[in-house]
Amino acid sequence: MGRWANDFIQSEMRPVYGVVFTRPAIHVRCEKFAHGRESVVDEEEPGHRVVSTTDATIAAVNSLMRPDRCVMSM
Repeated sequence: MGRWANDFIQSEMRPVYGVVFTRPAIHVRCEKFAHGRESVVDEEEPGHRVVSTTDATIAAVNSLMRPDRCVMSM
C-alpha cells in the first residue's frame, strides 16, 4: 500500500473521527483486512488492563486519594 492510500484513508477518517491513526497503524490495519480480517472491533489482547468505572470503584479511589494528595496513580 502506498503513501497515497494512507493519505486517502486519513482524509476520509478525519471528518468522521477527528483524530486518525498514524500511517504505520493504517498500514497494519489494511494488511490485516487484506489477509481476511472482517471485524473492525479490536480483540482483547493479553496484558491489557481491564478498566471498571463503577460508583463503588470511584468511591474507593476517592477515599484513598482525598486524604493524601501526594498519592500517585498510573
